[in-house]
Amino acid sequence: MKIFTHGGFYGAFEHRRRIDDSAVDDSTHAIELAELQPTVPEHEVEVHTHADAHFVLVLSGKYVSSARGMPAVSVRPALVYNPPGTTHRDCFRGLDGRFFTLSIPADALAGRVLPMQALKAGAIAEHRMRRVRAELARWDDVSPLAVDDGIEAVLDGLQRRIVDTGDGPAWLARAHERLRDDCAHPPRMAELARHAGVHPVAFARAFRRRYGCSPGEYLRECRLDRAVDLLLRRPRLALADVAARAGYADQAHFNHAFRASFGCTPGTYRRAA
Repeated sequence: MKIFTHGGFYGAFEHRRRIDDSAVDDSTHAIELAELQPTVPEHEVEVHTHADAHFVLVLSGKYVSSARGMPAVSVRPALVYNPPGTTHRDCFRGLDGRFFTLSIPADALAGRVLPMQALKAGAIAEHRMRRVRAELARWDDVSPLAVDDGIEAVLDGLQRRIVDTGDGPAWLARAHERLRDDCAHPPRMAELARHAGVHPVAFARAFRRRYGCSPGEYLRECRLDRAVDLLLRRPRLALADVAARAGYADQAHFNHAFRASFGCTPGTYRRAA
């Protein structure tokens, strides 16, 4: 079975940058950014393993992925996180696609609780990764700092999307899923704690320790993720309906929250997508 080392992928590199602050002359300690085009037909792609953690930002083309949350064949832009040691057969259907990759050294993941399986990242993470990608085209002496900041933000968001696999209390996983799946109807902290059978203070501390944010912060991010998904997948859905389905009180509230996170209005974002 083919094993890709740090920064290795099926594809032709069009742009590539490496950020390495390590005193050790070893590429596995570097952050690697690259933009590629697929070069291997789908039927020739073997099952393979990636030694290190990385993100794949699908920019165009039909992408076949086994990552959690991805459709069997994705025809829209998407961001996939692959943890260290991921074994899969992800590939493009055809050679007319384009993708951006971000390979992350192990020391950048130290101390974080991150998903153990490949998954589709949320809309906010995808937006942030696009900003990291933009550094390739305007690279200067500030770019390494901007990339570091973007990686931290994306990893923070990824931690909030963890699916518990037995190493955390079941009540915490249930509360996390409830906030994600029903973000239009926010509960009170006391209600969440009552269903979990713990004190509200203990609940809030456990949630922040596990997911790196408060329940309220996580719910707001879930709303934005749902709103972006609706903007992209339902292009004819009125913005007022998008706001209502994502749980916002009205379109003005939606516009304010969206602009604060994305720097533009929902309408502008949809037109540019």
